[in-house]
Amino acid sequence: MLEVSRWHRLALAIAKNSQARTLTIGLIAAQSLCAHAEQAPTADPDYNPYLYLDWLPRSELSPEMRARLPAICSGAFVAPPRRYPGADLPPETAPLRATAVQSMWLEDGSAELSGNVHITQGYRQLFADRVEINRANNTAYLSGAIELREPDLLVRGATAEVHTESNAASIDDATYVVHDAFIHGTAAFAARQASGELSLTDGTYTRCEPGREFWRLSGGEINIDRVESQGVARDVRLEILGVPVLYLPYFRFPVDDTRMSGFLFPSVSNSDENGWDAAIPYYWNIAPQMDATITPRYIQYRGTGLEVEFRHLSPVFNTIVRAADLPNDKGGNDDLSRELIDRGFPQALVLPYKGEDRWLFSLEQAGGYSGSVWRTNIDYTKVSDPDYFRDLSPANLAISAETKVNQTVQGSLNFEHWRVALRAQDYQVLENDVFDAFAQLPRLDVDGNYRWGDWQLSLQNEATIWDHQDTQTITFIRDIDDPDSVTSRTQDFINADRLRLDYELQWDKEWIWGYFKPGIAARYLGYRVSDLFLSEDANNTPSASAGQFTLDTGLYFERDGYLFNRDYIQTLEPRLFALISSSANQSDFFDISGDDINNIGPIDPLSNNLLYDTSLFTSSYDQLFRDSRFTGNDRIDDADRIALGLTTRFIDPVSGRELFSASVGQAFYSSDSQIGLRELIENTPRSELAAQLQSRPLQSLRIDSELVYDDTEHNINRGNFNLRYFDNDARIFNLGYNYVRNDAIRVIEDGNEVDSSTRQLNSSAVLPISAHTAILAGAAYDLTLDRELEYLAGIEYDDCCYRARLVWRRTLDNNLAGIVAAEDLEYDEGVFLEIQLKGLAGFGATVTQILTQGIANFDQREELKP
Repeated sequence: MLEVSRWHRLALAIAKNSQARTLTIGLIAAQSLCAHAEQAPTADPDYNPYLYLDWLPRSELSPEMRARLPAICSGAFVAPPRRYPGADLPPETAPLRATAVQSMWLEDGSAELSGNVHITQGYRQLFADRVEINRANNTAYLSGAIELREPDLLVRGATAEVHTESNAASIDDATYVVHDAFIHGTAAFAARQASGELSLTDGTYTRCEPGREFWRLSGGEINIDRVESQGVARDVRLEILGVPVLYLPYFRFPVDDTRMSGFLFPSVSNSDENGWDAAIPYYWNIAPQMDATITPRYIQYRGTGLEVEFRHLSPVFNTIVRAADLPNDKGGNDDLSRELIDRGFPQALVLPYKGEDRWLFSLEQAGGYSGSVWRTNIDYTKVSDPDYFRDLSPANLAISAETKVNQTVQGSLNFEHWRVALRAQDYQVLENDVFDAFAQLPRLDVDGNYRWGDWQLSLQNEATIWDHQDTQTITFIRDIDDPDSVTSRTQDFINADRLRLDYELQWDKEWIWGYFKPGIAARYLGYRVSDLFLSEDANNTPSASAGQFTLDTGLYFERDGYLFNRDYIQTLEPRLFALISSSANQSDFFDISGDDINNIGPIDPLSNNLLYDTSLFTSSYDQLFRDSRFTGNDRIDDADRIALGLTTRFIDPVSGRELFSASVGQAFYSSDSQIGLRELIENTPRSELAAQLQSRPLQSLRIDSELVYDDTEHNINRGNFNLRYFDNDARIFNLGYNYVRNDAIRVIEDGNEVDSSTRQLNSSAVLPISAHTAILAGAAYDLTLDRELEYLAGIEYDDCCYRARLVWRRTLDNNLAGIVAAEDLEYDEGVFLEIQLKGLAGFGATVTQILTQGIANFDQREELKP
């Protein structure tokens, strides 16, 4: 840390000057000693006992530093300014300067400096009461209030020895601080190597505030390499509140955010079904552009497995490979499953994976570079079974899924006006009561886009081969009290090739007072259908085409207003959308297999129509103004209609924030028949009435609501309400209600018929009760079945050097979802603890996953919190 190779030259200069035994540089001494003297303790009641560590409480920091300091921290390490000539120069290029009260040259060639010794060489400084320089062995001995300084580093001690040739130094009874990294500690013996590495023997290491050391590494040997931004601890103890909790024979830790190899802290959780779940990840920093995380995992009621994540970054490809394996699954601790087996239900149905090898594989890759015309993308995930994520949520892999996982490989060429993409895509469905989706093997898109001023020409060409296994069977239980109620359902699948062409010319004209967007389009849809399962009278090459005219236009009116002591701008925005289409005969797309698959069980049957990637859009205000009622390309929407809408907004003229907006609209159809999703449907004179409300009265508060009303049957078909509050103090409050009407009638065990419409209430909150403590809560309740879906409650304590979360959760156990009726599912509950030792590691990451899933905006709060 301190370069003293020229100290003997200083002694020679002193000896030659017989009239001046004391070497002083007045200005330098005054500035340096003043800065040093500022740290002397006083009798003031606000005396700072940790000023010797350069620690300043929040009240003494500059306004700029206070603004950067997290609210949970009470101060910071701040080095005194260096005010002497050459203070910003590298030591190799700077002259050596010294001040002392006395200096003496001895007959044996050594020199002594005593009394407030201050030596500088560039940005390096040394303070001591006494310095002895031995020219013969190129060493210097320091004693009495030793202080060694470099930018962002302070070391104090009782005595020190410095080797002038290697620039290495050793200090006894040392105290050290690394300012920006918030690191400090002590050591019986500290050594600063010539490479700049700081070695501590029988020392301590922590990133907590002085006097509030929640955790520290203690004993053994600790090496801190600021050049490599990493630390290594050998034969040390991890102490929590002074109590040893873990012995570490070898441990690597980051000094800052730099990546480094080493064991990470374990993830530990407990649940009723899996018992104790422990994972110990090892991070391997293979190369600057390559790393891996290897995680052995033990699950009490399932067995021992392994998770691996590999990442590689290159100028052309970014690749992430994830894999996990759990051999010979024990089956878990599921009370309902054991009860069903005792009643006579087959184990292969209720515990299908017991004794099986369960695994996961995932590959993500993005190819191409800036300016290239080609791009590639791979997003492929496959698991051993549909219940993998439900039973074995990965402990250390950033991947999860609820209903399905994607399996896509795609390459594309991108030119000025054309884009050519070739894609192979499949999905693995993770729901027991849903048949697998069709695969696209492959899909070719050739799309053109031209623009001339306000004119735009779109040329979309798509050819797809749809592939599926011929048949698939789903098994479920009708009555959990009757083993004979096990029912299977088999579905046949018809494969086909599809060609879709969409050509459209549009005039996109906008003014400050409105817009006018007419367009004409030609659409074609054709299939070549496999003969397997095809009925005798079905057309194996059905096709349809249509010509269409669309018009989307609107006006903007606005006025100034004043309400509730604030100015606002109010707008009135009428909108008209029209679709006129020629007839597109699509009758050959329906009932192509002739099989009767209706009324065979509680699971909604698949249609025997040509439907591969298409469904109806959910009714909403925005949907009124689309040129098709369908997602996907299996239908041509030929329903002539005019949609009318009206929107009003109240806008803050200063911030531009939309204080309130309300929209209402409805579509009116012609007298012609319409194409439906599963059948040809008769004309309806008008659509449902759709309305939506949105408000942002405060920057941190959002309110929105939507309503879809059938004014013919006088029913509310869909409605929701959501309130989201999230401010800069990390306070969160969410309240939501969702309703979807379902005319189907379900029969439950007591014989009463109930409406199966969806009625769900959700609420969650994060409420800080102090700068350090917050209450966490969330609930999801099914009003239709009068039962809770999930409850969670917890408490968080967040300090400058650690964070602890304790969470209780009760949730509906979906392990048998799709096999037994929804009302027969049981609950799983547990208590979860997460502790993060900031700057070191943490364990219990499952808690963060639970809170992110259960509390809206919690992920944004994690980004906001330090």
